[in-house]
Amino acid sequence: MLVGIAIDRLFLTFLQVLWGVWFVTVCTCLGSRADFVVYRLPGTQVTVLLEGKTKGVGQGTFEYTHPSLGTLTFSHEAALVIKAPTKLEEYRRLANVARQEQGFDDYIQAARFALRSGFLEEFRECCNAAYKIQPDHPTMLRLLEARKRIKQPVIGWESSEQELRASVPIASMELARSDHYLLLHDTGSNKVGRRRLSRSQSRLELLEKVYESYFMKFALEGIVLEPPEQPMKVVLFGKEQDYVSYSQQRDPSLVGALGYWSSEDNVAVFFDQGTTQRMRDLEQHSKDLQRHKMRARGTVQAKEAAYLANTVELLVKLTRDEDDIEVVSHEATHQLAGNTGIMPRDQIALRWAHEGLASYFETSSDAGWGGIGAINENRLKSYYRVSSDPRRADIGLLVCDGLFDLARNQQEEAEIYGQAWGLTHFLMERHFEKLIGYYRKISAIQTSDGKVTRGKLVELFTDSFGDLRTLQSQWHAYMRELKTDMDRARSQIGDGP
Repeated sequence: MLVGIAIDRLFLTFLQVLWGVWFVTVCTCLGSRADFVVYRLPGTQVTVLLEGKTKGVGQGTFEYTHPSLGTLTFSHEAALVIKAPTKLEEYRRLANVARQEQGFDDYIQAARFALRSGFLEEFRECCNAAYKIQPDHPTMLRLLEARKRIKQPVIGWESSEQELRASVPIASMELARSDHYLLLHDTGSNKVGRRRLSRSQSRLELLEKVYESYFMKFALEGIVLEPPEQPMKVVLFGKEQDYVSYSQQRDPSLVGALGYWSSEDNVAVFFDQGTTQRMRDLEQHSKDLQRHKMRARGTVQAKEAAYLANTVELLVKLTRDEDDIEVVSHEATHQLAGNTGIMPRDQIALRWAHEGLASYFETSSDAGWGGIGAINENRLKSYYRVSSDPRRADIGLLVCDGLFDLARNQQEEAEIYGQAWGLTHFLMERHFEKLIGYYRKISAIQTSDGKVTRGKLVELFTDSFGDLRTLQSQWHAYMRELKTDMDRARSQIGDGP
């Protein structure tokens, strides 16, 4: 089984609020103009970075409005407003250039940026505009073919339902479906999230976004994949304890996994991470701050109590709304890769290749649906930690899975995901055709005992990409150029408020 190890940002957020560690949280803004608000929690060194709209409401104060979670009032003494372009504004700049120039390549550039940023509707609009200019361009023909293939109805719903219910024999669980997914769940019909969808509807919507983005990315870069004929099977437990009990019965090695895809029965399994003890602790902390705010009314501490309580309440809502996204996008990619011929399901499974691809397509939690191939700050930090360690820095150790064997604890193993993400990011962006050829070589490996030597794996990688020393130098140079979506804001923040 392939197990995704997602960093638990919920717990990090909880610790950071309590103990004053510097951190950044990003809210996706869908408005035409956004500001970055840098807010330091009173009495701490905790700095929160929020993206939204601001306006002055009185002497020394202003209102900050989050796109969906309401309005907070801040003092200019406690918060700094920074004007900076959002991803949506950057997309609109590229789209405006394309409209003015009416160039096919300009529209494709804007489409690529939209896909990376999670703007699927804008991606489609750019592709439609590019089609009107040059409908027979090879890139356009690939995109059209990929669109045609994923629009074909899947078959085998009844047999897939039987298989899914057989894998999770819990009669109380309900079925929900979308165009490409069959979901078995016990989350009920309670409305959640920004658009008040049920938990099952919200999960299916996210899975469909990952599905479309996956096929469009490969088509955009040069290969049209064949979609699976039958629906993708997914299980969603409404409570963490039920997920843990089920998973441990299947495979004790799944302890600590926040979700996984089983290649044996082709089922992805998740739980509602809002039900974890850590999430309950964070919600309780927020409630305690709200009670303190009420008690502090009419006292000199009222303003600071309100600032802290309201900000933590916002963080809880954001976390509750977004904390599933990273693990879902990661494991859904494992499932897609195993069902579209990109990765082998029943033969040699190189962890670095599997996890690197899944990490490339994942969206960092607390970022909304952020698209694919975006720069994940936590993965980037993990890459730098491993690359600076002489014991783990060699590319040869990575591509034969030796780094995973060297990991002394779960933290070191999680850091290797960053290394796998970094190498995959480099190869996807700079050597796409060679990478696809390499994946095919992995799938073609045949052994009698299911094993292959490390030397053979390094040789296979070298045959695909050339001299490892040269490639490693190019890779590290590429990584030094990567900037996260928030780097531009940080460059303007300075020392903060």
